[in-house]
Amino acid sequence: MRRGTYSKRVLPVRLTPKMEKQLERLCEETQRPKSYFVRKALKDFLEEESLYRMALERWMNKDDSIITAKEMHERLGI
Repeated sequence: MRRGTYSKRVLPVRLTPKMEKQLERLCEETQRPKSYFVRKALKDFLEEESLYRMALERWMNKDDSIITAKEMHERLGI
């Protein structure tokens, strides 16, 4: 993540004392700012949440057929 490519908007976040201590230690060890790790964690979470919701939507869709791993491999020829 590069500097200067983000909004100047600030989002207050409450951390537990343990999380704050861990974050501070990580920042000291890596010489990176807290905002770097908070942005990275949020980005990773949003990507995972998106994949989870997509999978859940497909799971709940009764018109979407479910196949076994073996069937998938056969269809893909692997």
